[in-house]
Amino acid sequence: MQADKVNILINQKPFKFDHDILTAQEIRDAVGAAADYEVWHIVKSPDPEGQLPIDDVQITSTVTVKSGDRFRVVPPGTFGEK
Repeated sequence: MQADKVNILINQKPFKFDHDILTAQEIRDAVGAAADYEVWHIVKSPDPEGQLPIDDVQITSTVTVKSGDRFRVVPPGTFGEK
């Protein structure tokens, strides 16, 4: 168990968690998103709104986070087809 809280940004808003392994659903729940919303780990600067993320990683199960990590939670199909 980790002593410090992990501070991350989800949809550009700060959130604190007391553990560093999060599920996609925990990230969705933090922002009140529906279970079918997509969770993306922002690897570089966010891409323009509505464009397919080039470097970002979609989270579908669990992810280990560290303070400063950034995520976006978006409705399914926001980025269209590749």
